[in-house]
Amino acid sequence: MRYVPTLCLREGMVLAKNLYGNDGSLLLQQGQPLKPSYISHIAHNGFQGVYISDKLSDEIEIKTVINDQLRNSAVTAVKDMYNQTLTTGFNQIMADNAKVIVQDIVEEIILNQNIMVNMIDLKSYDNYTYFHSVNVGVLSIVMGVTLGLNETDLFKLGLGALLHDIGKVFVSKGIIDKTDSLTPEEYEEVKKHPDLGYEYLTRANLDLPLLGLIGILQHHERMDGSGYPAGLSGDGINRFSRIISIADVFDAMTSDRPYRPAMMPSEVMEYLMGGAGTLFDPELIQLFTRKVAAFPLGTCVLLNNGLTAIVVENYEDCVLRPKVKVVCSNENKPMYLDLKNNRNLANLTITGVVKI
Repeated sequence: MRYVPTLCLREGMVLAKNLYGNDGSLLLQQGQPLKPSYISHIAHNGFQGVYISDKLSDEIEIKTVINDQLRNSAVTAVKDMYNQTLTTGFNQIMADNAKVIVQDIVEEIILNQNIMVNMIDLKSYDNYTYFHSVNVGVLSIVMGVTLGLNETDLFKLGLGALLHDIGKVFVSKGIIDKTDSLTPEEYEEVKKHPDLGYEYLTRANLDLPLLGLIGILQHHERMDGSGYPAGLSGDGINRFSRIISIADVFDAMTSDRPYRPAMMPSEVMEYLMGGAGTLFDPELIQLFTRKVAAFPLGTCVLLNNGLTAIVVENYEDCVLRPKVKVVCSNENKPMYLDLKNNRNLANLTITGVVKI
């Protein structure tokens, strides 16, 4: 299978992965040939792309760190938490639900800990906040497992990550959903959300772990002191918060937003790597790049010799040099280029991502 942006979908392409709606219901089933009406439906629901199966990518099997059922259940639960926080308040039942979700995610990621995060996420911009919360939780727990954290600490980390943006429910929806640049005054309002979330959940007295709450409070702090709300730096920032901040930035930048289109994982990975030591913890960035693919399986890339290829294998210790299969090769059999292990290809590099 391979990921195809919605604008590049064509009639007859075969859906390779089930597509679920905002309420968790099945929109389109795996194996379904796409019709023009289906493509319009995908676009109308705000999906930036889907996975399709074709001869170019039939050998590519993408394994996920958590299954679709768990992910959809988590998104639905987070949506309920956010909506009820403003009406009935965040109560003990919601806190217990969050704990169960996080524990289930922790257990599944531990079982799948040898799998790289290799997928471009299938999320709609209408439900961005809820998908984002779950994704940040998953990515944070993946990093925690790789660090060797015990299950208790993974649970605390995951809970803070899942609820990291809960304070945004107390910021004007007009500001959160604004499609153009924020004014300085509006940005100051947005910057209050870590404090608002931390203070609200602390006052609620729901037996939430302190380290998880600190993760919520500090997830916008930066290593050089340029973050908010307290301008903390270096070791003054809790390690859980440093983990959540990386997961938060990665998922946010790879998502379609009202004010900008999604960036490709490779572009965001370059940003994170460039910020190692200044904005982000360099050791955690190194760990993140081992577990999250810069060029997810099925990504079509352009090589510096002019060839187009599709990524068929990634390497944790060499994320920018995957194994690729050349598209439209003149050879009788597919031509594979192993950018990591073939020394004869040392001068061959990936220059960008193409949409085909």
